Amino acid sequence: MPLLKNEFALGQSLDFVEREAYEKGYASGEKAGMEMGEQKAAVTLERIENILKELTEWKDKLFQESEQQLVELAVAIARKIMLRELATKPEDIVAMTKEAIMKIERTGQITVKINPALYDLFTKLKPQLLSIHPDIVFDLDPSASLTGSVVMGSMEDVVTDLDEQIRNLIKDLGAFNAAR
Repeated sequence: MPLLKNEFALGQSLDFVEREAYEKGYASGEKAGMEMGEQKAAVTLERIENILKELTEWKDKLFQESEQQLVELAVAIARKIMLRELATKPEDIVAMTKEAIMKIERTGQITVKINPALYDLFTKLKPQLLSIHPDIVFDLDPSASLTGSVVMGSMEDVVTDLDEQIRNLIKDLGAFNAAR
């Protein structure tokens, strides 16, 4: 019988050793698996970070490229609206000229350079201009704009042409954006 006890004790010992070996092997495999998983996760995370960085750079580049196109589109739309407005209300051209006359120094003769097509309109509304300054003459110039005038005083000139106003606005917007 003592042999059986030894066999039983040996069997228990073998079971214990086997279980301990299994647990150590399992823990070792689990640790190796976790390390490998962490490495794969780190590689995947790095790829995701690179993709996000590329997307951010692409978005910024797209915004910069499309910003100029959006400004050009907005200007074209505004210009079209203003041209339509001036076509339906040409007296606004004289109103812009009136504003220009009020801005300059009003000493001596003031010359208003206009396109001959605008002469009748300016002649009809000349009393409005003379109420600001009594010495105003019109200079007809076929190369002058159909959407504005040039007001020439003794010290300065003011251009009221629609396209010139739009260029000045764009320049002012550029200076504003640069200051931000």
